[in-house]
Amino acid sequence: MAELSQNELEAIKSHPLKKRLKAFRATFKSRYLRSESANVTQVVDRLTSEASGGARDVILDLILALQSQPAARVILSRAGNRPLIADISSLIVQITSDALNIEYIAPLLKLVLTEAKDAHIWTAVFDLVARTKPIPQPTTPPPSHPSFTSSSRQTPWSFNTGGFEDTSEYRKQVDNPLKEELLPSLRIDIPDFVDAVFGYVPQLDELTETVFGLCQEEDTPLYNKGSGWSKWPSKAKEGDVLEWLQEFMNCLTVWVREHSTRATDSRQIYRGPGIYLDGTPIKRKMDVGFTAGNEQSGTDNTNTNENTSTRKPNWSEILVTGELKSNTDQDGQEKAWVDLATYAREVFRTQDRRFVLGFTLCGSRMRLWHFDRSGASGSSSLDINQDGLTFTRVMLGYYLMTDEQLGLDPTVQGPEEKRSVEITRDGQVERLILTALIKKQAAIVARGTTCWRAYRDTDKTKKPLIVKDSWQYEERPEEGLLIEEATNRGVENIARYYHHETVRVDGEIDDTLGNVRRGMMEACGRTSFRQNAPKKTGPTASDSQGTAVTRQMQPPPLLRKRSSSSAQLEPQSSTKRSRSSFQSQEPEKPLHNRVHRRIVTRDAGKHINEASSLKGIINGFLGAIHGHESLLTAGFLHRDISIGNIMLTENEDDGFLIDFDLAVRISDDHASGAPSKTGTKVFMAIGALLGEPHSFMHDLESFFWVLFWICIHWDGRDKKRRQSDFEDWNYLSTRKLAREKTGQISKGIFNTVDDYFTNHCKPLIPCLKELHKVVFVGGSRWFSEHRELYSDMKRTLEKARDNIRAKTVG
Repeated sequence: MAELSQNELEAIKSHPLKKRLKAFRATFKSRYLRSESANVTQVVDRLTSEASGGARDVILDLILALQSQPAARVILSRAGNRPLIADISSLIVQITSDALNIEYIAPLLKLVLTEAKDAHIWTAVFDLVARTKPIPQPTTPPPSHPSFTSSSRQTPWSFNTGGFEDTSEYRKQVDNPLKEELLPSLRIDIPDFVDAVFGYVPQLDELTETVFGLCQEEDTPLYNKGSGWSKWPSKAKEGDVLEWLQEFMNCLTVWVREHSTRATDSRQIYRGPGIYLDGTPIKRKMDVGFTAGNEQSGTDNTNTNENTSTRKPNWSEILVTGELKSNTDQDGQEKAWVDLATYAREVFRTQDRRFVLGFTLCGSRMRLWHFDRSGASGSSSLDINQDGLTFTRVMLGYYLMTDEQLGLDPTVQGPEEKRSVEITRDGQVERLILTALIKKQAAIVARGTTCWRAYRDTDKTKKPLIVKDSWQYEERPEEGLLIEEATNRGVENIARYYHHETVRVDGEIDDTLGNVRRGMMEACGRTSFRQNAPKKTGPTASDSQGTAVTRQMQPPPLLRKRSSSSAQLEPQSSTKRSRSSFQSQEPEKPLHNRVHRRIVTRDAGKHINEASSLKGIINGFLGAIHGHESLLTAGFLHRDISIGNIMLTENEDDGFLIDFDLAVRISDDHASGAPSKTGTKVFMAIGALLGEPHSFMHDLESFFWVLFWICIHWDGRDKKRRQSDFEDWNYLSTRKLAREKTGQISKGIFNTVDDYFTNHCKPLIPCLKELHKVVFVGGSRWFSEHRELYSDMKRTLEKARDNIRAKTVG
């Protein structure tokens, strides 16, 4: 259910629903509620399910009545800078062209007829618009086989580094996919960047003026106008720069304590260029940054207590990321920003983050960065020796910012051992205690899915719930609405609906282009980086203006008047600036907004690869395939079958499906609405990899690839997954992977699967061979829909389960 903002509530209160709704109620009652015993709910359900011409006339009258309301002209659409009346008008087009499922109108119609509160009626209007919103078609339709029936039109696939499966994540394998993930949304030379990031830090400007003044008043000044920082190492070697930064921050913190009550001991500069940080599977070192306290820093840090430097630092403690390069020519080049992005990815992976801040320091040239689920943004470059005031403001800002201002999610509360979130369900606030982290996606530009096991704090039985946070494209239908609808329709073997909502921070909807970026204007363009070294003279290549973001945003009051120090970070034509490696290209792709959603479901369970036995794995697949068929019967297509989305009940006697972010209603004859879809590439069907319109047949093929993947990686419960010859599937292009899979199924690979299966999974060899025969008849994939494939696959799995049971008994 949509949530109304304070502005929307005020508009509704100021513009109450008028007489046309009263006239509509009277007309409806005279036609359909003549008997005093007539039940509104039953009449509406019958009327909307029939979808007759008379029903459409009634619905059209209702929508026209709502369109005429003054509030419809005042309330803004959730889809952009336009009034809600525009969305209501689109409903009229859908009704008159028979493109609208009349059943979607039922909740709104019931509220109007029962004279519900105005706020409830307008909330239902927002829900209806979100559910039925026409979405632009892809400009280039993907090729499809002519004999396939299109279950839903396809949106182009894209992939991010969060989709790797069972991979060791070596640096050389991650960097290229990470560049591809970020480049379409990369923006640099952002105007007002410093104010957008630091303008909310109390007393920062005053402290900056004071501290920078002290830097120039010492007997031996730290800073001299004209020459810059007195002790700055001229060759900018990494170790020397780290020592200088440490001394600089030591001075700043002393002065902050003397002139402010905001000094803290829980923040210090991080120095660890030779140290691998703990907390993630990938081995990474980070040069510099800010961390949460002395005891959590690297072994290279300067500490008075020697015992505090014996423990390795952890990514979960990094607050600000940083990258050092000795040469100013490296500012803006691929190597610097990709290195920084890899650090941001690990921070997202280990913390509850809305965004991550960082900086690159190439020689004396500094560039500030902001990473969120819509992409990466960078400031203009500044020379810290020429603009000591801005440099001081930035370093003080990192030191004084709150955790929320640094990007941590304030809605996830409490200490690590008892974290919690609050939801508002049926008008009541419920506190959910998070007992265990189940999943956290390792990516930047992505949904950033995080799942926890939880329970209500008032529930003495501690019945398990699952809380899922993700950042959905604004254009896509809400996942929570799909789960709610599927649950209400009685779909079996899926995670059952409990609640969903849009997360709010500081009273505002939490979205990337609005609330997270706080008015940061995206004015200069992302382009492909240049491999050659940049020129040292001439204007920057990124000075030209880029395409605007997908919606207009007014900067907050703090940004309307920039400070003199932040003005130094504006794009400017100067022979003293290093040339950026980003060259403007027109037209740019627009940035796409993502909205922070929170979904709660009733069923916990465990992932299929956490099964304790082969029998448990088979049970999980049987349940999940049944759930997929039940979804299809109810009019839904899942479209994202993967190891992470197939769940097993705690006692391992059944399975079910989760994650409906890419699911669609089959009746919706349009693309998904998002600019791209993400998924676990290694499990995709061959046809889906080639861009065919997605069918349930593709999902059934994905079940096969998931089981195949388990059998070559899983060697029993709690045993480390082994690496395989198939890991490079994570890094192949979709077409190359399609060719690879086509070759595998046609080469008779399943006659030699002993070479690939783990010892624990070898009893499943007969099952995989049989599934291969039904999923790839004659060694070829299906080119038409075959509903009987459900029963064929389940029959094969049941046979395998019986054989395993017989061997166990024997």
